[in-house]
Amino acid sequence: MTKLSLVIPCYFNGMNIPETYQVICRDVFSVRTDIDYELIFVDDGSGDDTLLQAKIVQNRDPRVKIVKLSRNFGEFRAIVAGLSQMSGDCAAVMSADLQDPPALIPELFASWEKGNLVNLAVRKDRQESALKNWFADMYYKLVRRWVEPNYPKRGFDFFLIDRKVADELVAMQEKNSSIYLQLIWLGYTPTTIEYVRREREKGKSMWSFRKRVNLFIDTFVVFSNKPIRFVTGCGLFLSLAGLILAIFFIVDWFRNSIVPGWTSLIVVILLTSGFQMVMSGILGEYVWRNLDETRKRPLYVIEKVITAEPEEKNYENRGE
Repeated sequence: MTKLSLVIPCYFNGMNIPETYQVICRDVFSVRTDIDYELIFVDDGSGDDTLLQAKIVQNRDPRVKIVKLSRNFGEFRAIVAGLSQMSGDCAAVMSADLQDPPALIPELFASWEKGNLVNLAVRKDRQESALKNWFADMYYKLVRRWVEPNYPKRGFDFFLIDRKVADELVAMQEKNSSIYLQLIWLGYTPTTIEYVRREREKGKSMWSFRKRVNLFIDTFVVFSNKPIRFVTGCGLFLSLAGLILAIFFIVDWFRNSIVPGWTSLIVVILLTSGFQMVMSGILGEYVWRNLDETRKRPLYVIEKVITAEPEEKNYENRGE
């Protein structure tokens, strides 16, 4: 029997897990009774009762597997950790807050059965604030223009992929990255299903401003050479501007036999020093990511994998 692994990263999602499990059983596995499945809840260092709620669900359903990470590593790494523990023929990834409807999984699975290795549920619209939608749309426009032109217009974080693709994502082991961009980068032609992303009903999103900034920087530094090309372009522009100003000041000195006032000098110094700081910062982002990769630290650390088997059969795994 074909087996589906459903990976659900969890971070402060204790209040959502019971309902999420019920909705998945109702909308997915009651619809496709012909497939075997496993639910993999990945506790990404949550500080609430996420682990406890996952264990309660596991007591009801032995096909639930819990992957507990040693600390919070972030959604991207939590997803990869979950994929590393899958045993299915294909894997679906969705959030635990039900903003993405599990009812789409049977349709995604049917597309996979037809031989499509990558199947994406892409956002047609979002039931969120106008400001949040505007920032999201601007981010995806920049991604499509400067990083990956084939990226869905309004993004995605809900998908179903073949085991082969999941193994390739796990094997990448890139630390400062995005699994969604990695998935598009692999080059497999995706099938897409549109849906409206719901507004979160329970709990508070832990997707902080700092995490959004980190994602923005990682997107354009890891997957694009545009920032470094920007640095080169600014350097050429300043060099040309400096040459023109030098010629102007020399000619003016011969005409007037005096050195021009301090204003022009201060303006030039401020402009060039400001650009130099920006350039140093961009170069530093590349250097830091190279350093982080050369350290060869694990992408994540799995404290333990909890199955429905007796406690002594649970095991520890120190990550990939």
